[in-house]
Amino acid sequence: AGPAPVAADRRDLGLAGGSVPWRHAVGRALELTASGEPLLLVGERGTGKTSLARALVADALLVDAAEAELGTHADVLRTGRPLLVRHVERLAPPDTATLNSLLAAHPNAPLLLTYTPGASPGPCLQRLLDTLAARSVTLPALRERPEDIRELLTSLTPSPQPGHPPLTWSLDALRALERHPWPGNVTELAHLVRTLAEHRRTTGPVRRGELPDAVREGPAPRPLTPMERAERSAILDALHLHGGNKARAAASLGIARATLYRKLRGYRD
Repeated sequence: AGPAPVAADRRDLGLAGGSVPWRHAVGRALELTASGEPLLLVGERGTGKTSLARALVADALLVDAAEAELGTHADVLRTGRPLLVRHVERLAPPDTATLNSLLAAHPNAPLLLTYTPGASPGPCLQRLLDTLAARSVTLPALRERPEDIRELLTSLTPSPQPGHPPLTWSLDALRALERHPWPGNVTELAHLVRTLAEHRRTTGPVRRGELPDAVREGPAPRPLTPMERAERSAILDALHLHGGNKARAAASLGIARATLYRKLRGYRD
């Protein structure tokens, strides 16, 4: 059997995202896949590991370790067909041992694995991760590439029903989406888009007020350090003393007005 077809360029994959972290991860994954080596995709849940793997090697046989045992599926590698094992952290130890033995005998097997870090891996899984450490790619979390959100919205929004306008987004909604930390990553964003597309009854762009509370309200302010609390108190006292005039408050504190603005913004982030 000949080598499995592999996307030749990032643009061939059909995956949304042009940010530097995403382009770097996808580019490295393309290099490793094109070389015929095994590939380990690492990342938080919902970052797009399986989507990327399937875009890289379209004809791979998918085995989800969260739903099924590896069993005899590894035999497909002998035919030259790639094998994609999703959630290797959920593999039973005997299946993990099978992959370790396979890689020891066939270091260039057409194998793609996805791994979501969590609990400390056992010795068998750790051996597998160590073996593939040099052939692993870590996908960035969505909060690390907020500039991709607008393109993701376009790709995730389903085609409207006949007679219905397409789903669009107001600027205030977009800003809220870009500030949200997205603990569920792209999967969480896709769920939000799908829910709005299926259940929204109003027309016009989606407003911030229509978003879920956690997204609409933004991330919780971080706790201030003792030094920041003291600085903030001094700035607020100076502002009160000078009737809210920021230029005079900054001058009385011996700092530039731009510095005062920056510090006030920092206390809110």
